[in-house]
Amino acid sequence: MSYKYVVGIDGGGTRCRALLQDIDGNTLGEGAAGPANIMTNPEQAMGSVIDATLDAIESAALPITCEEVLLAAGLAGANIPQAKQSFLALDNPFADTVVISDLHAACLGAHENQSGALIICGTGSAATRYDKGVFTDKGGYGLQVGDDASGAWLGLSAIKHVLLSYDGVEPVSELKNRVCEHLNLASPQQLVTLVANYNAADFGDIAPVVIQAYRDQCAAATSLIRKGANYLNQLGEALINQASTLPLCLVGGLADVYTPLLSSSISSNLTAPLKSAEYGAISFAKRVKSE
Repeated sequence: MSYKYVVGIDGGGTRCRALLQDIDGNTLGEGAAGPANIMTNPEQAMGSVIDATLDAIESAALPITCEEVLLAAGLAGANIPQAKQSFLALDNPFADTVVISDLHAACLGAHENQSGALIICGTGSAATRYDKGVFTDKGGYGLQVGDDASGAWLGLSAIKHVLLSYDGVEPVSELKNRVCEHLNLASPQQLVTLVANYNAADFGDIAPVVIQAYRDQCAAATSLIRKGANYLNQLGEALINQASTLPLCLVGGLADVYTPLLSSSISSNLTAPLKSAEYGAISFAKRVKSE
């Protein structure tokens, strides 16, 4: 065995978390860093992974180096083979590296490696079912062509609403006013210029404005949240239609917003996650290395 420690990473489009353990599974430290989506920026993701690991090592207050650590990385974008290959081709200081998607890591952690289903709704959105040792994925295609209900999707949808409001196609709403205030906007041209180079994380930064407007009963914000909830209900139905007895977890930064809006057929399967995505990544990597 070339490593003495294992670090489990839960890397998403906004931030990444690290859990440092010894080889016996004892937790030594935790850390955090910035975005770790290997589909959009593998170099940034590697930097975040290293920073989060060093943060975890610092919290452990032990003389540990990355060269002694097996990297067990659950990363957004790892479901795309080319993105995974690009990340693995980068130089890194770790003793060894195992990469799995953040979605799969979260599912394994949530159900402690047993059969179950999971929907993740944070900066992005995706779902998977783990049954008889096989993953069946839904969504996770990125903001340009998917990620409905996610924080990035909410932010992008809010921007579209603002532009339609400026044009008089949709009525001016509290959501429109709050987004304009949040971004310090005075014209649609200014908005278009501002968001021209936005990525998913940038759009996701607008999601809290949408959520607060929804909680304050803004009709436009409510419409977006309900549309997102409807997608999650459809996604859940597609996920468990052939395995209706599987436990289902809804995780991510928007889980609390959407949970009350889920249909009874989906809610009846909902369970709280048993463990974290970091744990899921570690258990997967250990299994791979023992084979």
